[in-house]
Amino acid sequence: MALLYKGDVFKVENSETFSVYLQNDLGIQDYTRDILLVQGILNNERIHIMVNHWSSRREGEKESEFKRIAAANKVNTIIKSIKKENLNAKIIVMGDFNDNPSNDSIELMETESNLYNPFKTVLSHEKGSLNYNFQWNLFGQILFSTNFFEINNSNLRFTNANVFNIKSLTQYHGKYKGQPFRTFIGKKYKGGYSDHFPVYIQLKSFQKLSKPFIDK
Repeated sequence: MALLYKGDVFKVENSETFSVYLQNDLGIQDYTRDILLVQGILNNERIHIMVNHWSSRREGEKESEFKRIAAANKVNTIIKSIKKENLNAKIIVMGDFNDNPSNDSIELMETESNLYNPFKTVLSHEKGSLNYNFQWNLFGQILFSTNFFEINNSNLRFTNANVFNIKSLTQYHGKYKGQPFRTFIGKKYKGGYSDHFPVYIQLKSFQKLSKPFIDK
């Protein structure tokens, strides 16, 4: 897990990882990726960024759902800890959640941690971050605390969210035209970038637009 940033824009003050505890059907501990928390200064404001890559749906969407619910609960626990120190903390939760905006795991974070998810209105029949069986999904998302909408006492405000699906990242011919240009299909190297399009949000400062956070 990693967060890429420009040092002249964002100054890191602290980073740490948090494990998500899981058990399999036999009661034996199972494992998934840690959650990365990075705290620092952006445009003279302290922000808290959580980077996630939750458990896949390989075992089946419903069969693996409890793993993503567990990760969502861990995110909520981290946010509660942050808000104990600063009730008005500015928080961004981003990553590949392997769930869509309408799934319970995502809505659990929205409800319990009072986060806003702009990608609820981005997903459509024609747009998403990945395509499975010719159906668009939006597993890459960026949620944030609602104080990014405040006009007063804030240097950063939310303006936009979208999928970064420019032509160079897109399969340009054949059966999968319009889908992400993949690096591999099975074991066959195709030379593309990813099976997911990146997603991004833009935050507007009083002086200029900040560099967008982009999640693959």
